[in-house]
Amino acid sequence: QWDFSTIQTVDPWGTEVGRRFRGGLRRWNMTVQWWLAAYVHSRGPRRYPLLRNAWTMLASAYWHGLHGGQHLAFLSVPLWLAAEAAAEAALGARFGVPLERLGGWRGSLLRGGQWFLKMRAFEYLSVGFVLRGAGPTLRFWASVHFCLHLLPL
Repeated sequence: QWDFSTIQTVDPWGTEVGRRFRGGLRRWNMTVQWWLAAYVHSRGPRRYPLLRNAWTMLASAYWHGLHGGQHLAFLSVPLWLAAEAAAEAALGARFGVPLERLGGWRGSLLRGGQWFLKMRAFEYLSVGFVLRGAGPTLRFWASVHFCLHLLPL
């Protein structure tokens, strides 16, 4: 009845190689992701995905503990999710096909760029987990001019 997928926490291949920010989140801490999706995200306002994602990330931040840096990182996630969705929609409208079906060098370049940005965003946001405190996290982000908060805006 039970198998490894019941308790599998991380899909390293999907987390590291997947090109989408949302996909990377879903493949990290998968049991908690499932719980958050089933009991928090699904109850958020469907008409307002940004608020729904923020609600879910706030619950996740609380789940992880009362550390200001982690809360800042989690509450920055909806910005990246919204930017990714908007960029994919704009590119789909521009090229007439979804990004995953766009062929040739343009498709490869855009998908590679998306992966590159996802990895940089994960690194940038992970500072909140490493430093834990809101003050040190904000000082670091200020030292790089909040570049990965401004980029998705």
